[in-house]
Amino acid sequence: MFPVEGKKNVNLTRTATAVALAVAALLAPLVTAPAASATEDAVGCLDGSSPASFPGASTKKTITTTYGSIIELRYSTNTCAWGRLTSGAVGDYVWVDRAVGVSQGNSGDWVQLGITQLTSGTQVYTPGYNDNYRVMRACAEVVEFFQHKVYCTGWY
Repeated sequence: MFPVEGKKNVNLTRTATAVALAVAALLAPLVTAPAASATEDAVGCLDGSSPASFPGASTKKTITTTYGSIIELRYSTNTCAWGRLTSGAVGDYVWVDRAVGVSQGNSGDWVQLGITQLTSGTQVYTPGYNDNYRVMRACAEVVEFFQHKVYCTGWY
C-alpha cells in the first residue's frame, strides 16, 4: 500500500531513523577519536610524564653499586618506565635507556632519556617514558673513591 498523500508512513520513518542512528553510531568513533601520538602507545603514558601518579608501580630490574647505591628500573601497568636512584649522593645522575631489542641495546644502539641529577637528599627518579614495545634499562653515574662510575640494570 502506498501512503496517503499528506500523511507520513510511520513505519518507513522509524526504519529510516533507526538505520541513520546505527550508521552514526558506527561512524562516530572514526570521526571523533583523536589520533594517538607516536610516544603514547599505552593509555596515560607520555614520554616525560611524572611517575608519581602511575598505576601499579613495581621494580623490574635492580643493581647495587659497590658502595651501596641502588639503581632501579621501575614500571607501571601503563607500560611507562623510569629510573630511580636510592642511597645516592648529591651530584649523582640517573637516566633510562630505550632500545629496539636486547641485541641492539647491547651493541650500543639505544637512546638515553631523562638524565636527572640528585640535587638533595638521597633519592631521585627520572621522568617516565613509554617503552613503545622496546626494551628499557636504568643507569646511574655515581662517584666512588673520587671516580665517576656508570652502572646499568639489565634490559627489560
